[in-house]
Amino acid sequence: MPKPDAAQTCGGEGCRRRGWWRRLRQPAHGREPAVHRTILAVDVEGFSAPGRTNADRLAIRAGLYEAVQRALVTSGVVWGDCHHADLGDGILVLAPAGYPKAIFGERVPPALAAALTDHNGHNRPARRIRLRMALHAGEVSHDAHGATGQAIVHAFRLLDSPAVKQALARSPGCLALIASAWFFDEVIRQSALSGPERYARVFVHVKETSAQAWIREDVSRPDFPGGAGFGVISLW
Repeated sequence: MPKPDAAQTCGGEGCRRRGWWRRLRQPAHGREPAVHRTILAVDVEGFSAPGRTNADRLAIRAGLYEAVQRALVTSGVVWGDCHHADLGDGILVLAPAGYPKAIFGERVPPALAAALTDHNGHNRPARRIRLRMALHAGEVSHDAHGATGQAIVHAFRLLDSPAVKQALARSPGCLALIASAWFFDEVIRQSALSGPERYARVFVHVKETSAQAWIREDVSRPDFPGGAGFGVISLW
């Protein structure tokens, strides 16, 4: 005989608690609840430069994806665990809260710089990549089309700021990093491996955003703390 359905046989306080928890987990008005994510966004310098052809841009996009995925995997982050969105000339990556945020300050920047250096060494100037990278974290909401949230908006404002664009223009390297004030104070400043002493404070004024942030423009230097060779971190 088939076993009775648990919903029909359940009774008492334990079942009432489970019913309350099921109702709590149901999203209001059909929306999924917001979740905390580490936010990494990158953008290619001069992607639309007139000296680049469409073939060059396709090669840059392929190289960008390869470099970002390689940097994450080298740092112990599984690409498939993350939400990622194509930005045309960049990529947005949202990493689950199960990954320690320190990974993104300690391991990912040098790994990404190394991957970009390798790409650039095998390509002609029009297909080389110089990259701006922004780090932030916060609550993110998802729907059928992707993800949104004030934290994502803030990360993009940092990425588009003149401060980080000028930092990359000054740098002989291929990667300039801007971190939000929150990410710097709570993550980078707490880790010697992130090299907090090598960041400079800046003020960002982009559209409606006026905020403090921290920039490092010499990520490609070989003495950047952290490095490669880390194992994959399991979330389970």
